[in-house]
Amino acid sequence: MGVMLRCAFFLLLVGGPALAGPRPESRWGLRWNGAPGCIQAAPLARAVEARLGRPVFGPEPGFLIDGVLERGGPSGWKARLSLVDARGNVLGSREVSTPEAACTAIEPRLLLVIAVMIDPSAAFARPAPASPPEPERAPEPERPQEPMASEPPPPSAPAVPRVAPPPETARSRIQPGPPAPRGSGTVLTAAATGSVGGGFGVAPGISGTAWFSPGGWPWLLRLALAPYAGYEKDGGRLALVTSVAEGGVCPVSWADGAWSASGCATATFSLVFAYSVGFEQGRLEPIIRGDLGPRARLERRLGERTALHVGLGAGFGWLRPTVRLLKPDGTAEDLRLGLPVQVTLDVGVSFLGPWGGMG
Repeated sequence: MGVMLRCAFFLLLVGGPALAGPRPESRWGLRWNGAPGCIQAAPLARAVEARLGRPVFGPEPGFLIDGVLERGGPSGWKARLSLVDARGNVLGSREVSTPEAACTAIEPRLLLVIAVMIDPSAAFARPAPASPPEPERAPEPERPQEPMASEPPPPSAPAVPRVAPPPETARSRIQPGPPAPRGSGTVLTAAATGSVGGGFGVAPGISGTAWFSPGGWPWLLRLALAPYAGYEKDGGRLALVTSVAEGGVCPVSWADGAWSASGCATATFSLVFAYSVGFEQGRLEPIIRGDLGPRARLERRLGERTALHVGLGAGFGWLRPTVRLLKPDGTAEDLRLGLPVQVTLDVGVSFLGPWGGMG
């Protein structure tokens, strides 16, 4: 899932008009006006190159990142970054802010935004830690083989007559049906999903859910991705990329023949990347929405290890931030993200697999 999110985020960044010119292999320059006591130009450039894994800044740059750091409020900081080409044309700008009083709190966000402006794919790459080599084991000494004593063969056990199972048992083995409700196991679900109320309209996407049943109440972990949802108002345009993580417990379970259902209580966190295009500039901001609500699932067994899945969820947005919309006349408007209640619908297939099942 993490790979899909990075791909969608990368396509959104490189597709915007503000970043259409530079290429990752371009020569870059950094002009930084940092506040006293905060990170300066040289350490900032070294930190960005360390994140990208290669040198990017040098003389005679083709593109210049011009930044300034200043107080953003009584206890916060604000940095403004502009992308300038060799002719002095401003191609786009970004704004990074933090409410913390210490200016060091804004440094991780600065590194991320500058690295994404230069090379989005390398900015999110993380080298895998090298695992230490396993120590070589000394060969175990061979034990001398002891002579086998001749023993008389054991007496043969008496034959036990086989009894045919009763009719009820025979029918239960032939007819397919879900496992017992109190059994333990895991079910994996892959589905196409759609949500309304979480953004500005219907957002289609894909989802995957793992349903765990350790012997008590079943619980779930659901991940979803909506790669694109658009919104326009007064000439301003917003593009949203939403990734969802949902977890919960299912105290209600029911099974009858090939049908099974469950009811769950869940908590959902949605990470939304909002890209606004307005007056000769673009603005990218990550925002988080939180929801609490029920989720229900209904399944019909198709075979021994597959089932048709339909899931319906609803959530109340207890955390519903605002997103800024830039307009062609240079003004901006802060809009509340989504509605107070959002609804999601999943339609897909569940796989019971060799690891077990859940009622």
